[in-house]
Amino acid sequence: MKITCDFCKTEYTLTKISGVPVKCAICGHVWVPHRRFSGNGVLSRFLVVLCALIAACIFSFVAIVKFQHHAEQRKQLVAHIDEKSVHLVKDADGNNRIFVSGNITNHTEDIYGLPGIIILSYDGANNVISRQAFMPPATLIEPKTTVTFNHILSVDPTNVKRVSVELKESK
Repeated sequence: MKITCDFCKTEYTLTKISGVPVKCAICGHVWVPHRRFSGNGVLSRFLVVLCALIAACIFSFVAIVKFQHHAEQRKQLVAHIDEKSVHLVKDADGNNRIFVSGNITNHTEDIYGLPGIIILSYDGANNVISRQAFMPPATLIEPKTTVTFNHILSVDPTNVKRVSVELKESK
């Protein structure tokens, strides 16, 4: 096995390393040589696999925590439309449009950024006729508060039988 003086880099060949101090014949430096593991040894392969396994576990843990945080945020911000707050109005051209009023409530003790709002309109067979997204009236929602929103749908109200609200997924 080859060893190298830490001070002057002189190389020596030993038949075995016993862990006792050696003295360099060139510079006189004394050190204890240690066995170096070759890259193709069983221990090296085991360590590589172990490190990869640990890295995969850490990645999985971080991904799960991040997903749970987003899921928790979605549960804590609740959007609601009351049936009484949906009615017809006339636009500037005299056409009937659907006016929707609702609210978003923050049930937590934390401040959240408000996501976009999506109003869905459905026909009598419960098929989605349209999805209209719009920005909320505020950028942040304080803890334990409610923000009201209003929106006029551009869809023809003739076939609309029901409307609902969703919050856009935050990325």
